[in-house]
Amino acid sequence: MRRLLALSCLGLAAARPTVRELKNLAEFDKLLAHHAENTGLPVVVDFYSDSCGPCRMIAPVFKKLAAEYKDRAVFAKVNVAHARDVSAKAQIRSMPTFHFYADGRKKNEFSGAGEMQLRQATDQIVASAASANAKLARGALLAFYEARDASKSEADVDKILRKCGSLAKAGGDCVGGAAKELAKKLEAKFGAAPKLVSRFDKKASDDAPPPRGRAKKAPSADKATTEELLAELAKRADAGDDVAAVGAEAMQNYLDEIAAEEDDDEDEDEEDDEALPLYRPQSNFAERVVIVGGGPGGLGAAVYAARAGLMPIVVAPPGGGQLLGKGVTIENYPGVLGDTGPGIVTKMQQHAAESGAVFYPHAVTRVDLRRRPFVVETPEANISAHTLIVATGADSRWLGVEGESEFKGGGVSSCATCDGFLYRDRDVAVIGGGDTAMEDALVLARTSAKVTVVHRRDAFRASKAMATRVLEHPKIEVRWNATVASFSGTHEELEMEDGVKDIATLTRVHLTSTASGEASALDVAAAFVAIGHDPNTKLFADQLVVKPSGYLELAGSKFATELSVPGVFAAGDVADPVYRQAITSAGSGAMAALDAERYLSEHGIGDDSEQFNDDLMAELMADFQNGSADDGAHNAYDDASSENILKYANAKADL
Repeated sequence: MRRLLALSCLGLAAARPTVRELKNLAEFDKLLAHHAENTGLPVVVDFYSDSCGPCRMIAPVFKKLAAEYKDRAVFAKVNVAHARDVSAKAQIRSMPTFHFYADGRKKNEFSGAGEMQLRQATDQIVASAASANAKLARGALLAFYEARDASKSEADVDKILRKCGSLAKAGGDCVGGAAKELAKKLEAKFGAAPKLVSRFDKKASDDAPPPRGRAKKAPSADKATTEELLAELAKRADAGDDVAAVGAEAMQNYLDEIAAEEDDDEDEDEEDDEALPLYRPQSNFAERVVIVGGGPGGLGAAVYAARAGLMPIVVAPPGGGQLLGKGVTIENYPGVLGDTGPGIVTKMQQHAAESGAVFYPHAVTRVDLRRRPFVVETPEANISAHTLIVATGADSRWLGVEGESEFKGGGVSSCATCDGFLYRDRDVAVIGGGDTAMEDALVLARTSAKVTVVHRRDAFRASKAMATRVLEHPKIEVRWNATVASFSGTHEELEMEDGVKDIATLTRVHLTSTASGEASALDVAAAFVAIGHDPNTKLFADQLVVKPSGYLELAGSKFATELSVPGVFAAGDVADPVYRQAITSAGSGAMAALDAERYLSEHGIGDDSEQFNDDLMAELMADFQNGSADDGAHNAYDDASSENILKYANAKADL
C-alpha cells in the first residue's frame, strides 16, 4: 500500500515555481528546515510588497537569478503585507530586504534593489553551501585512527567528534566546514587525511526529477489514474486497512498541494504572457527615438511616438518613477477613478506596448550627446539614437542631519507606501509639508497607531484638499514650526558569515523649534522623509544646460520641449520645477514625442534599416542592369540568379 501511494505521488509530480511564495511562518520554517536537513541548498528570500517601487524593479532580476541558480539554491519571496508573522520574526525594517540562509541559519542580509549586490551575495552563499557539503563519517575516522594511531579508542574519537560540534544532530558524523577543517588538521599531523564524502545526495533535492526506474517496478500503479488510486485507497480503508486510510488522506492533501502549486505556475505564466515587449539590441542602425525613463513622462512620450510609427525604445529599470510609490488612491488624474499609482503605471506601460513601443529594462550608465547619432550606454549594450527624450524624473531629497544615513533601512525611509506597514500599530513621523508628505501621512494612518507630521512652517504648502484630509484625520497630529535636528536609536550586533554586522534601529527623532529654538523629541519607530525631490540630471552634466536649481533648461526653440542640444527633448519632472504632477509629466511626454517626430521629418531622418534595404536594392539592381555583377553579364533567367543576388547583397552589407 505504501508503495502504491509513493508511486502515485511520483506520477503526479509537478514542477515547482521558480520563486516560491511563502505565505506564513509555518511554511517559512518548514522550507528552511527541509533544506537544512535534506538537500543542503541555501535559501534566498526576498521580502517585498506590491506597492514598493524598488521591489518591483528588482523582482525580474530575482526571478532571473532563481532560474540561473535553480540546482544550487532555493529562491523564495515573502509579501510582508500578508505574511506579517514572517516579516516580524525576520525583523524586516525596509524593502526590498534579502536574507540568505544556510543550514537553517541566516548568514547574510541587505536592503535595497542592487542587482550586483544581490548577485554577489548569492554567489557567496552558494559557494559557501557547496563548500559545506562534506561529511567525515564516524566509521571513516575510526578506521583512520586504527591505521595511523592505534592508541586512540572509540571514546577518544567520539571526543574529537564532539569538538566538531555535530555529534548530537548528525549521529556522530562531523559535517560541513568543521569536517574539512578536521581533515586538514589530520593531514597536517599524519601526512594523510580521512576520506570525506558528500553530506547531501543530489537525489535528496526536491527539485530533482523522480527516479524513472522505480515506476517500472509497479506498472499497474504507474498506469492507474488518480481516480483509480483514490478508489483503491478508499476500498482498503473501508476494509479496515489503517495504512490505506492514512494514505487516502495524505493523497488528497498531496493533490491539494499540487493544485495550489499549479495555480502558482499559472499565475506566473500569466505574468509572463503580460510581460512587456523587450528590445533586442543591434548595432547596425540607429533608432529614431530613444526614451530614457519609465515614469509618466517617458510612457506618455512612448505612446505618442509609437502611434506615429517611430518604434520608440524605453530604456529604464522597471520601477515606473515616483508614481509607482504612491499607494494612496489617485484622485487628480483625469479619467482615473479608484486606481493607485502602480495601477496607473501598469496601464501606461501596456498602452505604450500595444501602440508599438518596446522596453529595455536596464539603468543607463552614460549618455554621449557629442556624437551623432547619440549613444545611450547601459551595462548590457549601447544604443544609438537620432533623437533622445530625457524623462529621468527626480529622486527623493534627504535632510542631511546627524543619524539619517546611520538609520536608513532601520526606521528612516523615504517611501511610506514601501515600508509603512512594517510599523503597524506603532508611532511614526512624517517630515514635510507638501503633497508627498500629506500622501505619506494618510497612507501611514491606515496601519500606524499615530502619525506625527513635522513641518518647519505654520501652514502646509500642499494642496488644500490634501491638507484638509490630513488635518481632519483623528490619527494624525501636526508639529508646526519644527525641524529635525538628528535621529537616534539602538544598535545590535548580528553574527554573519562574513563577520559581525551592526543593525541600527531608530527610536527617536530630535526636533528644534524654528520659533523659539527649544529642543524636543518624538519617540517613534520610523520616520519618513518627504521634503521634495532632486532632478536626475547627472547623466547629462557638461552636455546639457542645467539651471541653478538642478533642473534641465529648455532651449526656447521652435520645439517647446527641446533642450540645449538639438534633437534632445525633455519630458516630466526633470525639466519642471513648478508643477511636478503625473498629469503634467504625461502631457510633456506627449509634447516631446510630437517635437521629436517633427524634428525627424524636418531633417529627413527615416528608418535606417528600411533605408539601407532600399539603397541596397537600388544599387544592386543598377549593378545588374549595367552588367557589372559577378564579373559578367547577368542572365535574368539563370537558375542561379537568386543565389547570386543574395551573395552580392551580403557582400555589400559587409562593406
